[in-house]
Amino acid sequence: MRYRRNVQGRPVELELIEVDPFAVKLDPRNPRIQYAMEQLPAKARNEQACTLVLIAQEETESLKTSLIRSGGVQEPIYVRHDLRVAEGNRRVLATRLAHEEKPHDARFNRMPAWRIPKHVHEAVIQDLLNEIHIGSVRGWAPYERAMQIRALVVEKTLLIEEVAERYRMTVAHVQQQLAAADFMEKEFLPIVPDRSDPEHRSKYSYFLEFERSPRIRRALDDDAGLRQDFAKWVRDGNIYRGVQVRALPKVLASPQARRLLATRGFKAAKEYLAKTDATQHDVYSAAIELTEALENLSLTDLNALAAADEHREALQELKVRLDRTLSHVR
Repeated sequence: MRYRRNVQGRPVELELIEVDPFAVKLDPRNPRIQYAMEQLPAKARNEQACTLVLIAQEETESLKTSLIRSGGVQEPIYVRHDLRVAEGNRRVLATRLAHEEKPHDARFNRMPAWRIPKHVHEAVIQDLLNEIHIGSVRGWAPYERAMQIRALVVEKTLLIEEVAERYRMTVAHVQQQLAAADFMEKEFLPIVPDRSDPEHRSKYSYFLEFERSPRIRRALDDDAGLRQDFAKWVRDGNIYRGVQVRALPKVLASPQARRLLATRGFKAAKEYLAKTDATQHDVYSAAIELTEALENLSLTDLNALAAADEHREALQELKVRLDRTLSHVR
C-alpha cells in the first residue's frame, strides 16, 4: 500500500510495509531520550544505549503491557529507507519486549511501518515528524512537544509566528510553551537530584499552567522570587498535581496559606482556604483534576481503555453519576 502525504507543500510517497522489530534501528535523537543520550560520549550513543535509556522509562513497560492486551502495534511507525526509526522508538522496543515475554506469539514478530523513500531530504522528514508530534492531537507528550518547538525557534528554523501558523496554534500558546520549557530548564531541573529522571517530564504541565495564568504573571511583578519558590515547591512535592497550580493565585493572595504551602504542602494550604472558600471543596478540585487527566489521555491510554471492559464501565458509571448530580444543580 502506498500513501502520498503532503508535507508543508511537498508530496512524500510513503509505503506501508511490515518490519521485524529487531531489524529496525532506534533513533538516538528522539526528544524522549535525546538529553540522556547527549550525556554519553558520541561513540557510545548506539542501539544498546538507546535500548537501556528507553527501558528505564516507565512508559515503555506500560506500552508493552498495552501491546500485549491489544495484540500488537496498530498504528504504523515511520522508518527511513534503511530502516532507521524516524518515529516510533518506544513502540519498537515495547514490541521487542513483548516478543521476549511471549516468543511464540506471532503478533509480536512483525509490526506495520510507513517507509520513507531514500530521496526524501532529512529536512522534509523533520517537517513530517513535526507535523505528527506538534500539530497532531496524538503527538508527543507535552514536554517533548515543547522541547521540539523550542529547538525549532532556538535554532532559527522557524519564527514563533511560523510555528503558530504551521501547527495551528496561537502565538500566545507557543510563547507560553517556550516560557514553560525555559522555566523548567533554568529553575527546576538544576535543583533536582537527577535531571535525567523521566519522571520530571511529567511535571511540565505544572510550569505550563504557571505561565498560562494571568493572575500568577501579575503576582510576579511584586514577587521576584516566585519562580524559584515554585520550582522548589514542585521539587519537594508541595505541589504535586497540575490542577493545584490553577488554585495557586488564591494561595498566594493569603500570606498564611502561602506559608502553609511552603512548609506543609498544598493540602494544608487548601484546607486553610476551604474554611472561607467553597470552591476549594474536595469534590470541586477532583472534578477539575479529572477533566485535566481526561484531556491529556495518550494514544497508549486509549488503547488500554479499549482493551479493558472494567475501565469503560468505570467511565460509564462516572457519566451516570455526573448527569445525576448536574440534574440537581441546574
